[in-house]
Amino acid sequence: CSGSSNQGMRPAKRGVVDMISNPEAVRLCRSFGVRPKRVRVVQNGVYRIFSASGREFALKRMPYPPAQIRWIDQTLQRMRRKGKLRFAWRNPRDRTGKRLYVQLNPDSPPFILIPWYKGSWPSPSSEAHMRECGALLATFHKLGSQIRIPQNGKQNMLGTWPSYLREERSKLTARILKAKRNGDRRPMYRMLRRHGGELLQMAARSMRALHHSRYFERCRSIRPVLCHGDFGPTNVIRTAKGPVLIDFETLRWDLAAYDLYRGIYNFCQYGGWKFSLARAFLDGYRRVRPLTRADMDLVKALLRFPRGVCKLVEQYEYATEKDKRMFERELPRTLSYERRRDAFLKKLDAYARTLK
Repeated sequence: CSGSSNQGMRPAKRGVVDMISNPEAVRLCRSFGVRPKRVRVVQNGVYRIFSASGREFALKRMPYPPAQIRWIDQTLQRMRRKGKLRFAWRNPRDRTGKRLYVQLNPDSPPFILIPWYKGSWPSPSSEAHMRECGALLATFHKLGSQIRIPQNGKQNMLGTWPSYLREERSKLTARILKAKRNGDRRPMYRMLRRHGGELLQMAARSMRALHHSRYFERCRSIRPVLCHGDFGPTNVIRTAKGPVLIDFETLRWDLAAYDLYRGIYNFCQYGGWKFSLARAFLDGYRRVRPLTRADMDLVKALLRFPRGVCKLVEQYEYATEKDKRMFERELPRTLSYERRRDAFLKKLDAYARTLK
């Protein structure tokens, strides 16, 4: 990717790195058979590599068990043989793709090397881009259903949604109680004390909606699919040859509704929760793969959870002083987005009634 894009992540810092000052990246590249000419920091643990041959790569840290990395690779290689989908991952037939990952020593995290695609992120305010992304996700699900999924290292998340929501609610409750104990020391604590009850009500509504959706029955009756796990605007690159899907750390075996939820959430939070954008995304999906009311019931249940606030508050706990002030300014806007979803979900419910 290029311009404002960068292999699916918003960079914290950018800059061309001197070879001598970054021996780690140089050693890693050479282990993959690449002679780097320049190295640019995308963010911590992610580098853009300009090779002496003129090719460009992303060198990326993958702090996951080797079995999980091998499972991701085996699954994607099987999908590649099906064709019809472009994604950023190693090609073992290429000299630079012979090695799946490299570790500088047994205790260091693995790094992978993948092609760097030049292009741009899809615009969350463009209905045409949303339809394109919906079709891309449906194609991924369709191809994933046509392959035999490897079992060793498989990230099977089927049946885990209720426990996930309970855990998130417990963490939110603990942070609200901490805010009550900490008096008026920080604006974040004051806001959590003021709005904590409302946030916990949102979480409770989400959990009730998931229960009423007959989730466990759906897990038995709806065929699971291979899910990307974090589908959204920063994990798609629009190129001259078509869209490319990137970043597969969250690859999982789950209901398709999980990816639909992630896609709608990640795109629509940037688009101000305009339902026309979600409708375009879902219409694009339906051009390739059908949707049902049961799918929408599950999507709506997850969308009710105040995930944006939960994520922001969790990051706040470990942030620098500068970032804490940024999060404190961000919380009111994030809360307004959570509230705005009620009107959005009513329109999504009306859309679901048009499905079988």
